[in-house]
Amino acid sequence: MNNKFLDIIDEIRDEIIELSMDIYNNPEIAMEEHRSCKELSEFLKYKGFEIVENLGGMDTAFKASKKNGNGPKIAFIAEYDALPYGHACGHHLICSMSIAAAISLSQVLDTYGGEVSVIGTPAEEIGEGKPYLIEKGVFDDYDIAMMIHPAGVTCIEPDEVNVGGYDFTFKGKASHAGQVPFDGVNALDAIVLFYQNISLLRQQLKDGTRIHGIIVNGGEVVNSIPDVCTIRYEVRHLDYDYFQEVIEKVIRCAKAAALATGCELEYEPFERTCLSLRKNKILANLFKKHMESCGIYEEGIYCGGASDIGDLSHKLPALQPLIVFSENKEEVHTKEFLEESIKPFAHERLIIGAKLLALTGFDLLKDSKLVDKIKSEMI
Repeated sequence: MNNKFLDIIDEIRDEIIELSMDIYNNPEIAMEEHRSCKELSEFLKYKGFEIVENLGGMDTAFKASKKNGNGPKIAFIAEYDALPYGHACGHHLICSMSIAAAISLSQVLDTYGGEVSVIGTPAEEIGEGKPYLIEKGVFDDYDIAMMIHPAGVTCIEPDEVNVGGYDFTFKGKASHAGQVPFDGVNALDAIVLFYQNISLLRQQLKDGTRIHGIIVNGGEVVNSIPDVCTIRYEVRHLDYDYFQEVIEKVIRCAKAAALATGCELEYEPFERTCLSLRKNKILANLFKKHMESCGIYEEGIYCGGASDIGDLSHKLPALQPLIVFSENKEEVHTKEFLEESIKPFAHERLIIGAKLLALTGFDLLKDSKLVDKIKSEMI
């Protein structure tokens, strides 16, 4: 790490950690990240970046850019929405890493032409931010997108899957549960049958398939036959065609339950489908070289999670390695990780992660032919 542009990350270390803590201490859920968006964009504006607010018409999205002449255009991705119980997914670390990397890498633009940007992408937890910005053309001019995600395992090319789900509502007929239950059509029975159908279906599915759900509404009062009940199911699989096949199987299970109980069935998506993360071997190997030079090595495989970075990886080459940010290797989306993500180990990984992103970006800025090779891997 003798590259001088990395020195800036050490110089702003305290600022970057303070920024991450500010986002952590003021969590905002998807589509409500107004304060976080303002704090991050104002920090980058202070560091000399040109800011575009209300990016693509999304009021909690932003773009911060520095550019000089022609050359590769690199987008560092910032995520900053929280879960309802706080930043247990480490988005306060993600956005801070990307910002530090961009500030560092922008120092070489006087020598190497190109563009370095931070794209603030809201609502990752509900899979809405990046796909919306893709549709609005925000990423049309970029060559490469990069970010690092905290995890319980270090894995450069995680198997992040397709994920999408539906709300299934069964409509029956209410009646008095004690006096004339036989006059009712029980929507809760339909849900029970549907749930059992899914449980039996699981043994016939390919490895790596996940189906998980919750009962959203199981009735209103115990002394009436429930006439309207809703269950929500989400499906995951790495292969998109098989993912769609499983969705159809789930719908057939619902129709069977409706037929058996005499209920009517309505179903509709409760979320958009997030696409699987598309891998890029050349880009991954660039990052791996720098990661190992810092004494960090892959520890295993990862499969089952999902993110809207997957949608972006179908638009342009995208890198999202997973790196352990907890000494105890706590997994994200847990209260244990929530506590670990603000400890000294996590802050040290935050600084190292920023340097790894900046170094990988530097490889790209100084060699446009390498960028062309990376992009050709998508064909």
